[in-house]
Amino acid sequence: MRRAILLTAACLLGHAPTAFATPAQQALAPESAPTTSFPIDGAHRYGGPVTRFGGGRGHQGTDVFADCGTRLRAAAAGRVRDAKFHGSAGHYVVISTASGRDHVYAHLRIPSRLKAGDRVAAGDTIGSVGDSGNAWDCHLHFETWTAPGWYAGGRPVDPLPLLKSLRAG
Repeated sequence: MRRAILLTAACLLGHAPTAFATPAQQALAPESAPTTSFPIDGAHRYGGPVTRFGGGRGHQGTDVFADCGTRLRAAAAGRVRDAKFHGSAGHYVVISTASGRDHVYAHLRIPSRLKAGDRVAAGDTIGSVGDSGNAWDCHLHFETWTAPGWYAGGRPVDPLPLLKSLRAG
């Protein structure tokens, strides 16, 4: 009974659990502040228009440039969905978050020590900035996908607002 009352109150206040949110709400709702971290642990810069979401070539993420070897951290807590190598993405990690979104980290310098099924907390080290795969300079290619996730029926959304909010926080 208490859970039903709390759930009703959360819904009325606009804080419904993600399971009750529409896909549009999931795409726009920010990750909760206590469970987030900016993914690059050091100096960085955002690339130009072609390296941003939708950038001229169907780019599904945002490229954030940093020195090779700069530590990468999980932007939000979750479970590793995939950690592999792909010819274009290079070494990559996909983390499914509690919000139902997937965060994709591509072009890691070397394979991540994480494996599918591992749990991570926001801020945990997941790898380092690199240029593996089809990359011309050291950077993190970061994607955000709506539920049910990365190439599982979800759709990519512009991650730049999330990245900027994490940096400000």
